[in-house]
Amino acid sequence: MKRRLLHALTAMVVVLAGTMAVPTPASASDAWGIVCNLRENTWLRAAPQSGFVLRTLTAGRGFRWHGQVWGLDDDIWLYGHGAEYPSQDGWVPGRNTTC
Repeated sequence: MKRRLLHALTAMVVVLAGTMAVPTPASASDAWGIVCNLRENTWLRAAPQSGFVLRTLTAGRGFRWHGQVWGLDDDIWLYGHGAEYPSQDGWVPGRNTTC
């Protein structure tokens, strides 16, 4: 009985430790830019308001904005790349970042 309880508690500790690991926001490449965080999962697009999606970037990860902006009324787009794909630049909606 004690051994079974010990095994169950050990398994629970391993599971809890795995779920408590929090990923830290990563910065992207060394290219010039301001490092922001993504508020939600975001599509990296080939052009602002484009239907052509290059990648899906994960919420909470870093986004390096290269300083280029496209805007029309309240629709602001930022050019840069995500921490997961530092070699591929594209456009994301500004409202999805903490910049």
